Amino acid sequence: MLRVSAVSKELGGRPVLRDVTFTVNDGEPAALAGPNGAGKTTLLGIIAGEIPADSGAVQLPRGATIGFLRQGYAGREGETIAHAFPVLDLALHGDARLATLADALGAAPHDDTLAAAYDRELARLAEAPPAGEAERLAAGLAIAIPPAETTLGTLSGGEQTKLGLIDLLLRRPGVLLLDEPTNHLDLDGIERVERLIATFPGPVLFVSHDRVLMDTVAATILELDPKRPGIEAFAGGYSGFAGEKARREADQWERYGRQQREERRLKQVISGIESSSRATENSTINFAIRKKAAKVARRAVTLKARLERELESANHIDRPDTRMRGIEGSFGSAAAGASRLVTVEGAAIAAGGRTLVEGLSFAIDRGDRVAITGPNGIGKTTLLRTLLGEQAPAAGEVTVAGSAKVGYLPQDEGRELGPEEARRTPIELLRRAMPMTEGEAANALHRFLLGQTSVRTPAGQLSYGERRRLSLALLILGGANLLLLDEPTNHLDLPGREAFERALGGFSGAIIAVTHDRRFISELGCDVLELAELAAPVTPR
Repeated sequence: MLRVSAVSKELGGRPVLRDVTFTVNDGEPAALAGPNGAGKTTLLGIIAGEIPADSGAVQLPRGATIGFLRQGYAGREGETIAHAFPVLDLALHGDARLATLADALGAAPHDDTLAAAYDRELARLAEAPPAGEAERLAAGLAIAIPPAETTLGTLSGGEQTKLGLIDLLLRRPGVLLLDEPTNHLDLDGIERVERLIATFPGPVLFVSHDRVLMDTVAATILELDPKRPGIEAFAGGYSGFAGEKARREADQWERYGRQQREERRLKQVISGIESSSRATENSTINFAIRKKAAKVARRAVTLKARLERELESANHIDRPDTRMRGIEGSFGSAAAGASRLVTVEGAAIAAGGRTLVEGLSFAIDRGDRVAITGPNGIGKTTLLRTLLGEQAPAAGEVTVAGSAKVGYLPQDEGRELGPEEARRTPIELLRRAMPMTEGEAANALHRFLLGQTSVRTPAGQLSYGERRRLSLALLILGGANLLLLDEPTNHLDLPGREAFERALGGFSGAIIAVTHDRRFISELGCDVLELAELAAPVTPR
């Protein structure tokens, strides 16, 4: 098993991990959960030996090595595949390099530099994976491995992730640490990673915001909560974890309510005793009666001390965090206009002079929810841009009704808000978009799960999830009745994804979303429009 014992870590003087202890057994994958900033990636780095812990220990299975897949390859765009994935490169090209060196050495047998290079390559090949292993893994992940000189910057995020997984598995690790292993993957790629995790024989610890992945393969959910030390284990997948969290939240509210009622009762009793004692003392000069009233008043002092002890007790229950419910009801502007908003007939989508998909026919009515899925690079974002009118279809007809007011949420972080908008508060941005008082703007934004502090904070300082919900609020409150959402839950943590879904809950217009988030598709009740490469005509299912 993988055992983590009492690990603590501070970064910049702030405690990130406090007394974290858990185990992960062979064949029982565990998912790390918690909001962004809870320390999940830091914990993986400590287990991998890349970040020193301030205290605590990590114990691996005897003789095991760690395979660590990081979140991405930002800042390494200029690296070649050969440099970024050396074990993969060795498996594919090591024999050929050795043969080239052998030929060169045969022509110059006394060249010491060539001889040393030949010896190094021969020693590396002794550690090479079995022949055909790289090809087998590539087939399992459905990727054609590009030439060794290809740079990472020319690859998609999904291709980078798959190549990283192959390079990692070729090392034959005994423990897998995976940080967002399904980021940038299409549905087929996600399902292949699920199978990889489920069949790995050793301990697997992964960070993911993919709730279906967690439900499918996780035997345990390990939650890091910045508000409390340690880590808490929940048996089973995400649904059980979320259900238990909801049950605990309801129980905490119930216990908090009972506590508040008891505190109010004590305060009323104390107030009644004090008022009665004062009235008695003020109404007479009889010493015996006044002495008796003073004795009764001491009862109030005793009750006050009891109340203070309860308020300061470790068992005192703080008010639970309020989970805002999101949009309730619908907006009249979203319900206005014609029923049929989009009609696509026999359309072909092209980019860079290449036809990506053709024979595309579907219609979108008010109230529809449609998820666009398909392989990476098939043209999903290009289809949204065609619906926006930014480009024409390569063939066929794409018609957006004149009554459709389109709101577009791009997937690129930072594209939603410009520099000037980033300096303004959400309230200011909303009041610029439509006439309303500050109070009306604040109340409207609360419906999109933006709290009192957030609505008065410059938009550029909000979290990514808050900015996404602010952009959604500006689109819907601005009267959009057709939302085009491109990977709307990308880079959101689990609470952020759920909040975004709740914020969409009462929208009465139509939604077209490019997404690989299977839980998002399920929660919104989306029909699925699956794009396939130059296949038969595609219609929603």
